[in-house]
Amino acid sequence: MLFERRAYTLRPGSEDAFWQLQRKFSVPAKVRPLLERNIGFFAVTAGPAELIVHLYRWDDYNDSKRRLAAIATPDRTDYFVAARALLLRQETSYLDLAPIAALNPCWGDGRDWLPNEPLFANSGEATALAVSESVLDFVPGGLVGYWEGYRRLDSKTMDIVRAGLIGVFVVTTGLLHRVIHYHRHHSLSEADDHRRMLAKDPAWNAFSDSYRPAVIDSYCSYLRPSPVPWMRPFRAD
Repeated sequence: MLFERRAYTLRPGSEDAFWQLQRKFSVPAKVRPLLERNIGFFAVTAGPAELIVHLYRWDDYNDSKRRLAAIATPDRTDYFVAARALLLRQETSYLDLAPIAALNPCWGDGRDWLPNEPLFANSGEATALAVSESVLDFVPGGLVGYWEGYRRLDSKTMDIVRAGLIGVFVVTTGLLHRVIHYHRHHSLSEADDHRRMLAKDPAWNAFSDSYRPAVIDSYCSYLRPSPVPWMRPFRAD
């Protein structure tokens, strides 16, 4: 399987217009090939402004090309013209799963979650969810020690890490030596509580100290699911 992160930077003040276009043109009957592999459409609520993030789980690269081509039909020309007028930038990265099974509760090691399959019982109201996107950029070669440090974490600390964990990914096409963590939370305050729990954990702090010299950049954004119901599949039904 192959994962993809797409990010669209909108013109300031264009987010409502973008979602209105989705409601009008991206109805399930028109974009089903994408919805069948879409992990979620999100808007950034804390982080880079005016940013829309898409996450996909493809069978492989050819699957991604085939499904994207299937929605680029002549009857959707008006959508593409209108949507592109709202955009300042588009970018994409392909991702692989982290090489540690415990960091990927949904995929790998015999697991393969797909949209419309129930997942994450008691996730709460979909529109209230906060998804944290934590990014670490390493110097070339820095990931080796990072993964080894993860493997040495005790079970108590790993239980904190895995609370609400969607998955941990490494960029394979795009900016290399980058790791992205995704967690789901009932609210922004719960997301902050999770970060504070890790910050107070001695084993986590020792782990962070061990890999920090190899980090060249880091940031965390908070995402909210799309306001369009059929574009937020990553939730329990």
